[in-house]
Formats: sequence, C-alpha cells, structure tokens
Amino acid sequence: MIGDKVYLDHYRTTPVHEEVYQRMQPYFKEKFWLPAPFVSTGTEIGEMIEEAKGEILKSFNLKRGEILFTPGGTYANNMVIHGVLRDAEPESTRIITSEVCHISILNTYMYYKKKGIDVVFLKVDNEGYIDIEELKSQLTPHTKLVSITHVNHTIGTIQPVEEIIKTVKEYNENIAILLDSATAINSIPIDLSRLNVDFLTASGHKIYGPKGIGIIVARDTKKLKPIIFGNVDTSPYTPGADNIPGIVGIKEAIKLATVRREEYVKHTSELQKYLAERMEKEIPDIVLNGPPVGERAVDNINYSIRYVEGESVTLFLDFENIVVATGSACASSNLKVNYVLSAIGREHELAHGSLRITLGWDNSKDEIDTFVETLKPIVERLRSQSTLTRTQEV
Repeated sequence: MIGDKVYLDHYRTTPVHEEVYQRMQPYFKEKFWLPAPFVSTGTEIGEMIEEAKGEILKSFNLKRGEILFTPGGTYANNMVIHGVLRDAEPESTRIITSEVCHISILNTYMYYKKKGIDVVFLKVDNEGYIDIEELKSQLTPHTKLVSITHVNHTIGTIQPVEEIIKTVKEYNENIAILLDSATAINSIPIDLSRLNVDFLTASGHKIYGPKGIGIIVARDTKKLKPIIFGNVDTSPYTPGADNIPGIVGIKEAIKLATVRREEYVKHTSELQKYLAERMEKEIPDIVLNGPPVGERAVDNINYSIRYVEGESVTLFLDFENIVVATGSACASSNLKVNYVLSAIGREHELAHGSLRITLGWDNSKDEIDTFVETLKPIVERLRSQSTLTRTQEV
C-alpha cells in the first residue's frame, strides 16, 4: 500500500526508496555545489560524480566504460540514436529496431525515416518476440545501429538479447547496439562483460530512484557524437549543470536493485503467479497478452478483458483507490489501439479491453485479493451495459 492506494502501476513510475532519498538529501542544501577545478567544493562534487560512475559500472560488471547522466530514459535513448546518426549520410545508412520497442525509440526512428534514412521495424510474433532470422536477413553493410527494448513496457516480453547481440556482432562488430533496459534492471541481471552492447540506457524513476535522471552506459563513446552544446563541466556529451542529487539517487537505486534483485524476483514472481491464478479462475473471457507466466518479466501481467473497455475499468478501479494502466503508460490518451497489442495481433476490441498490472516491492497478496475482489463486480457491471456483450449473445 502506498498512502491509501493499492498501487499496481510500477512500470509507469516507482516511489523513491527511503535509502535513496536519504542519500540524496545533503546535495540539495548542504552540498549544493557543482564540479569545478581548483576549489574544494567543486573538487568534492567532481570526485563524487566519478565515484558514482565507478559504482554504476561495477553494478553492470563493466571494468571500463563511460557513464553519461541524462534527464531521463527517453532523453538517453534519443541521445544515443541522434549521437550515432548525427553525421550519417541517408543514402548509405540503415537502422533497425522492433515494432514493439519503447516509443522514445520508435518516434526517433520515424524522424530519421522522414529524413530519408533506411529504417527497418522488425515484426514480432504473438508473444512479442522478434524473429532472429528476420534480423539476420535485414543486416546489410549500411547498417549503423540496432536498438532493442530489453523488457517490453506493455506485455513483459524479455527479448533474447544474447542471441540478438551475437547475430549483429558476428555480421559486423562495428554496428552499434542500443539496449533500453529501463524496465529490466529490477528483475534481470545485466552483465556487460558478457553482453556486448555499445550503449545501455536506464531511468531512475523506474527503479525506485528519482525522476529527471537517466543514464547511458557506453562501452566506448567513439561511436557517439555530441548533440547538445554548451559549457562543459563533466562531459562534452552532457554540457551544462549536472543534476547532482539525481546522480546520487540513480547510483544508489542501481546499487540497491542489483543487491536486492534475487529477493525482488522471488517477491514479485509469487505475486504474479497468485494474481494470474485468481484472474483466470474468477474472471471469465480474459486473454493473456504476452508470454506465459514463468517466461515473461516477473513484475508484469497484462490481460484483455472481453466486452469492456480498459479505460472504463481503469477509471472505476481508480475510484476505489486502485491504480493500474490500460495498455501502455507511454501511449497517448486517445482511443487508438495500443501499438504493442496491435503488433502481437490483438484485434481492436481485445486491445481496448487491456489492463496492465505491474508489481513492486510495496505490493502484497492482500492487495492482490483487494484488486481482484474489486475488479470482478466492475467487470460484471460494465459487461451488463456493453453493446458488445449483447451483440455476441445475439
């Protein structure tokens, strides 16, 4: 329970962990300084930033590399894509992603498509996985960048990143790989000594850290060109004043996520299994979106409920202080079919009836019981009023 709410929307955002919050506090007032040479205040902050970078690299088991701090995960993905393509010639450049990647990747790719760059959107199967053979067939001498979302933000599909990386790098070691791991870090060990990605991105507020801070873990920045220009304090890639409290916060959040990952997986996987069992036993005419429980991310479950609209269910649950999402939290608020659900073949009615439930540290079995017991009469009431139900009966 968070306040008076049963909060089941942790893929949208998470509360700041108390330890993270406490670590950040001194850097708002007592140590509000920015890095600068020749003065003790600036030197202290500069050393703290370098220490934070080292701890983040250690969390990903990377001995050498660079950490770039950004205003968030969306910014991090944009910075990598724009940075790799800044000086690219459209007629000799191909970039590849999947049609279910995060919208911050897809929209940036669409921008370059309009610029004349050859853009490939890999299709996915009915559980959201890309086809390695299709990826292999789309690699060409002109391919500059492959971008993959590690854990799907809507349906919890875990892409086979080791196989993807191997396929790309065996074709051409110089192709840059971007791995968006924003929704993976809590539950999946990421060992960059084995995963040969060029850039990994993450966001503080998805992992019990602060909002307004993200990271790029760069194996080597040679493939990246600066896209923002200004006064350089710590990095030519991120000029301007550094978000010092945010840097402290995301460093602590990543460290905690790494240390507590095994416990987190046990906690959320038990809740996920319990929730799925209750939903499938007690609510008829529902369809699981994405891989089966046991094969998907342990903190994600997504069901389409036939004959109702997800927006209505979400609204009525909110009246009862239960917070979930319908489809993707990153989708627009209009009534367009969610692009991830559309990509896996869900027809309009099923896509509109989807609920995304994402679990976290603060959830319990009692909250799952409250959610299911509250959901059942809402679904019954909406179905009794639904023209879709009546049409099916006729």
